[in-house]
Amino acid sequence: MLRVCVLGKLTLLRDCMAMQLPQSKKTRALLAYLAVTARPHSRSRLCAMFWSVPDDPRAALRWSLTRLRTLVDGPDRRMIMADRENVALNPDGAAVDILSLRNAVRSGTDAMSTDALRQAAEALDGDFLEGLDLPDCQEFHSWCTAEREEARRLRAQILGALITRLADAPDEALRYARALSLLEPADEAAQAALVRLLRATGRWREAEEQYQRAQQRLEEFNVVRTGTLRQAAQQPLQGDARTRADGGAAAPPNAERPRAPPALHEVRFCWTSDNVRIAYACVGEGPPLVWAAHWLSHLAFSWESPVWRHWTEEFAKDHAFVNYDERGNGLSDWDNPEFSTDAFVRDLEAVVDTLGLDRFALIGSSKGGPTAIAYAARHPERVSHLVLFGAFAQGWRTRGSDAENKQREAIVTLTRQGWAQDNPAFRQILTSILLPDAKLEEMGWFNDLQRISASAENAARLMQSAGDINVLDLLPGIVAPTLVLHCRDDASSPFEQGRLVASRIPGARFVTLESRNHILLPRDPAWAIFVGEVRRFLREDASATARG
Repeated sequence: MLRVCVLGKLTLLRDCMAMQLPQSKKTRALLAYLAVTARPHSRSRLCAMFWSVPDDPRAALRWSLTRLRTLVDGPDRRMIMADRENVALNPDGAAVDILSLRNAVRSGTDAMSTDALRQAAEALDGDFLEGLDLPDCQEFHSWCTAEREEARRLRAQILGALITRLADAPDEALRYARALSLLEPADEAAQAALVRLLRATGRWREAEEQYQRAQQRLEEFNVVRTGTLRQAAQQPLQGDARTRADGGAAAPPNAERPRAPPALHEVRFCWTSDNVRIAYACVGEGPPLVWAAHWLSHLAFSWESPVWRHWTEEFAKDHAFVNYDERGNGLSDWDNPEFSTDAFVRDLEAVVDTLGLDRFALIGSSKGGPTAIAYAARHPERVSHLVLFGAFAQGWRTRGSDAENKQREAIVTLTRQGWAQDNPAFRQILTSILLPDAKLEEMGWFNDLQRISASAENAARLMQSAGDINVLDLLPGIVAPTLVLHCRDDASSPFEQGRLVASRIPGARFVTLESRNHILLPRDPAWAIFVGEVRRFLREDASATARG
């Protein structure tokens, strides 16, 4: 029994033994064409397909058929069926791999066993007639192109069936999802399947990188999106985020990272009053402590990051620590939300209302400061304590000089152009402003966080919205006990803004921290002072309230 394999390089097997093919590429192409089409062809058509007129096409066809007869004909069976008019390969004496696969799929992939699907996927991994190109034979070239496209569609169908079949074995399904993603770069469902399985197998960081790449490709292909990819990236993520890093291997140890065992993190979602989906998490037990969302957040990534993880680990020790990604960031909705102080307050309102928190302590750091200030002014009965760190009441455009405004506008322009690029050179500019004393590893983490936390357009719009913030008039109306902390040499949020905020809030206490970092790292001496001051503030004020 002959077996003709056209997936990958053309191979001819007799009784499972490979046979040596003719040197002539046209003779080999003729064999493949006869085998795959599985029907008679007129000699004149074959001559026109493979040989030009000056080459005596009929003589060239006879020569090729003679070579093929010595190769495929058996002692008791003629495989080359030819007469004066037509030529064919005997279909009863040869099995052709691509035809066998098409016949198997014709009844539906549901009827195929999982092993059969695996074997089909492996066979289809090779290109149709790999390396057998005849650019001077236009009709054969066009036929080959069509067959390759058909084989590609068949492979996509098989891979999709395997991904569905292996729903309970995500580690194995992931292999096929990767292949399908490469095969169908403009298919949103294929990209969503890969993102979903990367998350299901704990490869959350790779999942976010893949999500960003897929978003960019879909935009390049002008694909009308259904939201499938976004939904895959926003599915609740549960489990220890440090279990795996890129490629599924255990995350490398970080000497600076606290060694306490991680809590179980679960991302949930809620909806704001203006219909924006917000991702949030609550970790630990105890009195509620809510961290108003700052810019550049990503719930899953932050749990692994040495830049942010220590916040959750520290305050979840004895509080129900609530944090969330604001609109346009991380796992929350990215698509066309409004960016303003009012909008950011709606995000916070949605989270605390969903959790049913009647009264809670509130922390606002950096851009989360104005959000916390506005919320505390609007809902004084719900905020038991207000902590503001590195906060400001006036955005850069509101308070800034012409020189500062020009500098900030230049950064916004660069953000739109360079944010999503693989080269982190631009993002390093912002990292150097926010974390001037960071080590290379910490800078690398923060560079990555910038890229996956927001799109270039959202990042630029968020910068613009931060420039327009002005909550100065709300400060005198704050009634909650307030602690304001600010780093003396903060290059992002001026020290004077911290003093201004503290001076306008009745009874507020101001603490100066000696650091250049806008974001305090766990090894920064100011971090220990910050934690001690916040804990003392929450504890002492709670005791005073209880005595009262």
